[in-house]
Amino acid sequence: MFSLDDHRRIVGDEKINEIIKEAKPLKGKYIVHINSTFYGGGVAEIIESLVILMNDLGIKAGWRHLKGSESFFEITKLFHNGAQGENIKLNSRLKKIYEEINKRNSIFMHIEKNDAIIIHDPQVLPLIKFYPKKQPWIWRCHIDITKPNKKLWNYLKEFINLYDEMIVSDKKYFKKDIKIPQRVIMPSINPLIDKNKNISHQKAVQILGKVGIKLNKPIISQISRFDYWKDPLGVIDAFYLIRKQIDCQLVLMGNAATDDPECLKVYKMVLEKAKNNKDIKILFNIGDNLTVNALQRESAVVLQKSLKEGFALTVSEALWKRTPVVAGNVGGIPNQIIDGKNGFLINNIKECADRVIYLLKNENKRKEMGNFGHKYVKDNFLITRHLLDYIKLLKRFL
Repeated sequence: MFSLDDHRRIVGDEKINEIIKEAKPLKGKYIVHINSTFYGGGVAEIIESLVILMNDLGIKAGWRHLKGSESFFEITKLFHNGAQGENIKLNSRLKKIYEEINKRNSIFMHIEKNDAIIIHDPQVLPLIKFYPKKQPWIWRCHIDITKPNKKLWNYLKEFINLYDEMIVSDKKYFKKDIKIPQRVIMPSINPLIDKNKNISHQKAVQILGKVGIKLNKPIISQISRFDYWKDPLGVIDAFYLIRKQIDCQLVLMGNAATDDPECLKVYKMVLEKAKNNKDIKILFNIGDNLTVNALQRESAVVLQKSLKEGFALTVSEALWKRTPVVAGNVGGIPNQIIDGKNGFLINNIKECADRVIYLLKNENKRKEMGNFGHKYVKDNFLITRHLLDYIKLLKRFL
């Protein structure tokens, strides 16, 4: 567990001292973050770092998560897909379960005495209905809501408009039919945790060897939940095109989140598509951030071939390790990739394969892009910047 002072060697004294100064008026204030899972995905990872650093500043930040049934998470995954544009059928039964689970959680959360409440994503959106509103409530949406399913959005916005502010990752997610203020706070990575800390090449080789990965040929990797929107099947199709020109290997690594019931189904589809190919390695639920670190660090190219994406922290993670990224031109990804500078933005499988082939054939370009990417993340996507954004947000209310 790292303190704010530990980040001085990364971002410098001036930035840390600015954060300490800005946070002084919030000392002793009670803040609570609420989401649907303590583990799996970037949201939980961000909240953990923010809560620890807020407490280090004297802000009494807490973290609660919603306890849901299997049917509830099937519904919220359906809502997640609908919010990202999938055609779903919304009915009164789904709404009833969705709201009742939130109501049940409100009974034992006891968050009434907090000075501010920050709700993350649609799963816990209805909580606001079940409390007397005595403090600011902020809804933080981490997903791509560019073109949501209309009926679902009309239902969700009934809850959203009860909040005091909506926070998204990009201006393209602003909605004209939302009455409350909308602001952008971009996500971030913590450079000191196991997933992102500096490790040597020798250490990385040792870590990868334990999961059966050798560096005898270039590695292309994608590290994401096994989710339709991350398009792991499209990644395999791109790999088959790449292999026609360059001898390389593909590693797909992902975990399961407790609030994503579709994950296992997609994982099985990936296994089926990759079977009998010795150059495709599938790592599922390894649960070791050092393995993620080593894989991103030792990959020649990291992919994030998403079809929809709220932000995709895996892009910044790889860039931080000086590895160029080829990623879908969707959602928050273009905020992190300057096309041709630290990676490439792509729109289909062929473009993905062509860009990876180019990078595999040009080692100097990979190094140039990697160095630019590291600096770009340092300037824009570290947790200290994110923390300062939240402090300024809370100061407006408190």
